[in-house]
Amino acid sequence: MIQGAMNWAFRIGLRRGVAGGSGPWLVIAVATGLMKLSRRPSKGESVSLNLRPGERYLIVCAEEPTRAPR
Repeated sequence: MIQGAMNWAFRIGLRRGVAGGSGPWLVIAVATGLMKLSRRPSKGESVSLNLRPGERYLIVCAEEPTRAPR
């Protein structure tokens, strides 16, 4: 229901704000557009691990980190 209201406000805001020249409707369109973008899942990598009791996972870096000379 909220998604439908956001879509409606975005469409009407674009129509009346850009085509109609209404400043407040343009602000509504921009605000709802930003809210829609923020609700979109990110494309970053994510890992989900399910641990059973007694299990352990060890994460190791593939390369040795470089150290500054002393």
